[in-house]
Amino acid sequence: MSTPPNLVIQQSILNKSRKDKFILVLTLPNILKTVNNPSQSARASQYLNQNSLQYSIFGTIVPNIAVPDVEVPFAGQVPKVTSYSRPAYPNITVGFTVDNGFNNWWVLWYWLDLINNSTESYYNANNLADPSTIKTVNGYQTIMTVYGLDEYNNPTIQFDYTNAFITGLGEINYDYKVPDQIESSFTFAFSQLKPNLL
Repeated sequence: MSTPPNLVIQQSILNKSRKDKFILVLTLPNILKTVNNPSQSARASQYLNQNSLQYSIFGTIVPNIAVPDVEVPFAGQVPKVTSYSRPAYPNITVGFTVDNGFNNWWVLWYWLDLINNSTESYYNANNLADPSTIKTVNGYQTIMTVYGLDEYNNPTIQFDYTNAFITGLGEINYDYKVPDQIESSFTFAFSQLKPNLL
């Protein structure tokens, strides 16, 4: 007996057995594209001069999306209508695997350190050249794009997060007795979210 067309399983179970089925592509903020600081190591400066980075991520990829209702009391009852508005999106925390040179972790740390310097405690303490017109906004914000992959690692959906910037960098946990790769996480804020099917 054949299976009816509407009951055929389209999704491979392989997609559920791996936690790295999302790729985050990060375009470096404008101010980080111009890093040329002699106080940084040659390896760090060379790595930061790249225009974009790619992370294999896991965890909460898409936040809760809501357009709340409004209660309107009328004639002894309370009908509900839409508010026609979206509250601010919650920040997103994603996990990632730290590469063996700690390069991907270090870029996130440097981005966070740019926003508030670890020793001077203010924005852009190293006086990096900021090419943006609104230096305190466009300089440190960027677009983050997350691609959802199918079982053959082909992108199937794209999530664009606009005006994104890092707000926190998670701890690095490592246990020599456990043969897992070193993982960390980072949290970012953003203004808008746009999903597109590919």
